[in-house]
Amino acid sequence: MIYILYHPDDKSEVNESLVPLLSGKDYKLVEYPNPGFEPENEDVLIAYLSDEYLREFLPQAAKKGWPVGILPHPENLYTSKGLGVSSKLDEAMDEILVSEESHKLDLLFCNGKPVFQAVNLGNAFILSEEIKENNFFYEVKTFFKNIRRLSSLSHHTYLLKSDDEKIIKTSALGIVVVEHPLSSVVARRLVSDSAMNDGMFNVLILSPQNLLELTLFLLRSLIPKRKTLRKLPDFIGQIKISRLTIENSSPIEYTVDGQTESEKIIKLEVDPEALVLKQASIYCSDENGEEAKKSLKIDKLPRGQKREELAKRSLPILPRATTEEFEDLFKVLRENAVTTSPYVIMMILSTLIATFGLFGNSSPVIIGAMILAPIISPIVSFSMGMVRYDTQMLKTGFITILIGTGVSLLFAAGVSLIIPLKVLTSEIDARLSPTLLDMGIAVASGIAAAYAHAEEGIAKSLAGVAIAVALVPPLAVAGIGIGWLDWDVFSGAFLLYLTNMAGIIMFAGLTFLVLGFAPFKRAKLGLVYTFIMIVVILIPLSLSFNRIQQEADITRQLEGTTFNEIILRDVKVRFGTPLKVNLTLVGTETLEKEDMVDIKRQIEENLEQPIQLEVILARQF
Repeated sequence: MIYILYHPDDKSEVNESLVPLLSGKDYKLVEYPNPGFEPENEDVLIAYLSDEYLREFLPQAAKKGWPVGILPHPENLYTSKGLGVSSKLDEAMDEILVSEESHKLDLLFCNGKPVFQAVNLGNAFILSEEIKENNFFYEVKTFFKNIRRLSSLSHHTYLLKSDDEKIIKTSALGIVVVEHPLSSVVARRLVSDSAMNDGMFNVLILSPQNLLELTLFLLRSLIPKRKTLRKLPDFIGQIKISRLTIENSSPIEYTVDGQTESEKIIKLEVDPEALVLKQASIYCSDENGEEAKKSLKIDKLPRGQKREELAKRSLPILPRATTEEFEDLFKVLRENAVTTSPYVIMMILSTLIATFGLFGNSSPVIIGAMILAPIISPIVSFSMGMVRYDTQMLKTGFITILIGTGVSLLFAAGVSLIIPLKVLTSEIDARLSPTLLDMGIAVASGIAAAYAHAEEGIAKSLAGVAIAVALVPPLAVAGIGIGWLDWDVFSGAFLLYLTNMAGIIMFAGLTFLVLGFAPFKRAKLGLVYTFIMIVVILIPLSLSFNRIQQEADITRQLEGTTFNEIILRDVKVRFGTPLKVNLTLVGTETLEKEDMVDIKRQIEENLEQPIQLEVILARQF
């Protein structure tokens, strides 16, 4: 016998739409609720009911082992989709009537109530109460709807237990509980190996520590071609389990299939293979009844002080370091800001090696000298003092930088007086004309310096070597300029040193700010001062950059040009009064003085300015 269960309010719809589909079948219409209704085990129950009545009827049917078929109903928004059955009336009816076998499904309960789609605690960024089919444009709409709520998001503390055994006490923005992955945007991207007859359910714990990483994750989750993310983000914990209790000291607001509840204790458990379904479910695994294994992926969830700090306030826009992380780094930076004898000795040695390398025109020697250079340490300390506006660290760091700079200038000048050479090697010459490109190096160096100090596991010396390359060589060249009493050498190299140092200080400070080691309000004044300094430095850098562009244009203009059957090669141009042009003249005949004077005149006419010409003669055979 086939029984059609329906609510009296739906009688006309049953007669018009359902009865024609039962032509030739032995059936009986039964109004629900019907307390005295007791079918035989071989009977089939077909429910045409809303979610409200299905929540009552299905646990009862599961308890008594009645085979059940579910038909789509206008107010069946969760059950059919949650059980993975057809949403088309005629298709669902045909499947129930012709099916010769039943499928056993697990039932998930939350505080004794059946869950067909999802339990959502807090701000879980799920599909809202209005459940719709998987639709990319609807997900985008939901994404922007959630974005508007970002400023009010905050963590709540949760204690998760199983069979009275503590699993973790953490803080989270929200928690999503599902049996299968298609119940929410989050679960759909993160849960891949899930079925409704494996004896388990999935718990996704969303614990982003700042709005930036949360927004980036939500954007990634909207990529249409990526059904699931290959790797679980660090801020999301995942538990696969059959029984779980979630507790809080205050009532927890949560929703079960769109219905809002509030309890201090939430008990979740699976009743395995409880529901006998007289139709196929897309969520059944191929091997029915095979129980999955319990799994915990919760290593990256906040604990201890991090948990307490996240629960105190709204979610910050950028990462925020904990007091423990800040104290450890601050202790190191305070020590680095102090002038010590090892610091002075290593500055002297690195300067000496760099200076000899500059005179010897040896890049490997100059780079090797940087291994010894400790000047980056007080500069990083100074940048932290700037963003924290710690006057003591600023003062100590400034004095240490000043001492290191003075020592380096003094010993480089001394070496230049001892060595009886006054030759601009290519290594020295390369540090006399700083440009905006050098500011780019300083930006990257500042970020690397701060990040290496803030992150454990990164060797500080490696970052120090790379950054010192931008500091000690120009400082040594400036000292050589002092020894030679050459203002052009000193000013060009020292401007490069100031450029690199200002860029490193500002962008190391910004990196500390992004990593959460200082609030923006406190850092604002120091960043403004450093920005003003950089703007002042950018003026000569811009002029220098424009000059280099003009030199390159002149070089391209002259390179390969022919005057009186003489070819100009290896053209090098340097601005001065007058313009200095160095080139090689290649010809088949011996050049006389008059020929070179004529070539100089033609070049001046071509460039429309006087030049100082230096030539190398080469014969072409």
